[in-house]
Amino acid sequence: MLFRSSRKGNRSRWGSLAFTALAFLAILLCIRLGFWQYDRYQLRSELTINISSALSREPIELTNTNQGNLTPWMRVSISGEYDQNSQRVFRGHYFQDQYGLEVLSLFIPANREIPPIWIDRGWMRSEKSADAAVKIPIPPQGLVTVSGVLRKYEEVRATKGLFFALPAPKIGRIDERSLQEIYSGETFHNYVKLQNSSGDNQLAISPISPPGTGPHLAYAIQWWIFAALIAGTRIALLKSEKST
Repeated sequence: MLFRSSRKGNRSRWGSLAFTALAFLAILLCIRLGFWQYDRYQLRSELTINISSALSREPIELTNTNQGNLTPWMRVSISGEYDQNSQRVFRGHYFQDQYGLEVLSLFIPANREIPPIWIDRGWMRSEKSADAAVKIPIPPQGLVTVSGVLRKYEEVRATKGLFFALPAPKIGRIDERSLQEIYSGETFHNYVKLQNSSGDNQLAISPISPPGTGPHLAYAIQWWIFAALIAGTRIALLKSEKST
């Protein structure tokens, strides 16, 4: 009987140790996930500050001397003409809670030392059927001056996560590869999200605002609370085991 009681005690002790080890691993995982979300919060905060600063400045005239120094989110202005035959629509964009298309048109700067640049002229309502032919409003003809915000092309790559990567969705993205199917020549390294134009644009122009910090700080706090709850629960169970 004493031998059986000893064996049961050893099993109970090993089971308690295994459960403690699992709880410890879960605590470490929750803490790690919390810091991961906090890092994302800090990155989003820094990005929001930088974008807000860039958007608050007056547009810079795009010239052949400064074109290599301009970066995304800077406001620029440029004069030239639209290429009437080079346009492309991108599906999956919303404006005022309505599904539609974003229209990009190739712009030829008056200063020929600046390569052609794609202009996101704005949004248009989508047809009911995704396969329906899209009639794109023609861009203004002749010499026009446009101003907008430089944006970086979005390539469809794997979305990086903490443990694995998944293919990023194509919907709503504006990628350079799709535009090269329309015009294969050299173009400016960023495109311009139009904000103002001296010509009749005929498209809805959505305002640009900083992305904000998102829910990452709240998620970080939640993960740390989960870690504290697991630790507290395990400590309470250990005290209960010792008292029995």
